Formats: sequence, structure tokens, C-alpha cells
Amino acid sequence: MTSARALVLGLALIVSPAGGCAAVAAQPPATAPTPAPDPDPEHARLAAITGRWTVTQSLWEKPGQAPRVDHGTAHFSMVLDGRHLRQELHIDGPGKPFDGLGYIGYDNATGQYFSTWMDINFPGMVLAQGSFDPVSAVYTFKGSMADAGKPGARIPLREVLHVIDDKHFTYEYYEDHGAGEALTVRLEYAREG
Repeated sequence: MTSARALVLGLALIVSPAGGCAAVAAQPPATAPTPAPDPDPEHARLAAITGRWTVTQSLWEKPGQAPRVDHGTAHFSMVLDGRHLRQELHIDGPGKPFDGLGYIGYDNATGQYFSTWMDINFPGMVLAQGSFDPVSAVYTFKGSMADAGKPGARIPLREVLHVIDDKHFTYEYYEDHGAGEALTVRLEYAREG
């Protein structure tokens, strides 16, 4: 029996003798879950970042000015069979807190790392691709994001994640608004515990 036919039969409604309808649910055969494959070196390297971290955020609202410094926390976990590193970031800034959600992964088909980022400050998503330098322990991503002030325009960006040791790493975010690249955000992570 084809899987499509089994699905149709499993979802079919049968009229009961009492005039009502009863759903017939097909029960799949009991099978043991397939264990996740052992991670390759790229995914294992990302998995080393999992855990809870305290965060110091430096935010440059204008190039050349001193940054505003705020503090928060981050939780990193591997998701989807250990293929994607998920970050949930919370910063206790003045006014309202900042929350963001990001993913870093490695695409075995292209041989590239990728980064996605969403937060409460804009409705879009930052998408970037990059590489890892094992000598310097640095991930570098390049991408772009929509320019809210110029519909249809894109802002080039670069992200740099530097693994210092098992308990510390930094994440720097650069934007280019036409006058050259400028550091916008630096996050300094320290592992809790």
C-alpha cells in the first residue's frame, strides 16, 4: 500500500450505525527512534558554545561616540538534531529590555556557515554566510539587512564571533551605511557557573 493511500485511509471518516461519524486513525508501526548521527567537526565546534552565558553589550548609536553599555543573559542550545545552534538573548537596557533570537549553523552541502538573527527592534531578519578560521578561532559572516529608512535598499554587514576559550567569546556586528564599515554592537560572553 502506498503511503498516500494509507494516509487517505487513516484519515477517512466512517459513518457509524448510530448516524454519527467516528474518525479512524491509522496507527503507525512502533519503531525505535533513529539516533542522531555523531556530529561532524563543524557542528561539534558549534555545540561547544551551548549553555548559559552572562553578556555585556556595548552599543554604538553613532560612530565615534562612546558606546552605551548594558548587561544581560544568553542561552545557547543545539536544535534540530544538533544541526543548528540557537541563541536566545536578553539585555536589560534602559527603557525597555532587548530580546533577540538567532541561529548559527553549518551547511555541509555548501561548506559554509550561516547566521540568522531576529530581534524586537525591527521586523526583518539578518541573513549572513561565512567561514571559520581554526587558527584564530574566528567565525566571520557577511550579509545584509533591509534599510528601514530607504525602502528597497540593503545595508551590508559583517559579523565576527571570536572564541577566546571555553568560558569566553565575543561577537561583533559591523554595518556600512555608505561611509565605510563601523562597529555597531559588541557582545562579550562569559559562561555562567
